Amino acid sequence: MKARIFLAFIVAFLISAPAGAITNAEWRSEMVKGFQKYWIENNSGARFTIWCNPKKKTMGTVIDIDIDGANAPANKRVRILLDNDMIKLPADNKGYIRTKCAVCADSYRIIWNRLRSSRSLAVKFNDERYAVFSLVGARKVLPGNACPADFDK
Repeated sequence: MKARIFLAFIVAFLISAPAGAITNAEWRSEMVKGFQKYWIENNSGARFTIWCNPKKKTMGTVIDIDIDGANAPANKRVRILLDNDMIKLPADNKGYIRTKCAVCADSYRIIWNRLRSSRSLAVKFNDERYAVFSLVGARKVLPGNACPADFDK
């Protein structure tokens, strides 16, 4: 029930919000200490980041989402809404979404591909923090082949 309420809220927000209310930035990519960083920051300072180091087998590929200055609550599920589809993934003990298990790797690849093809992105944490992000430039910045998940290395 809560998931449906969240979905309805986000859809209503996306329909009614002026474009600038979500973000005025595009997806970006840069190299940081051996990691390729793919990220977007919204006007509230929330960030959605994918860190990628194809050679690093542990914590080499992670999704790092920061809302209100903090990562997801430790060991709780994170809800990622891409258009009208919700994907629930567990955060680790530091609030990162890891890609080391088979299901985690599959979900990560789905998210990567959906970031390239969807029109809307929203995230909600277990503690009710949520953020909406732009997907402008995601298709251009994220390569067609996803960075390998840790499970695949």
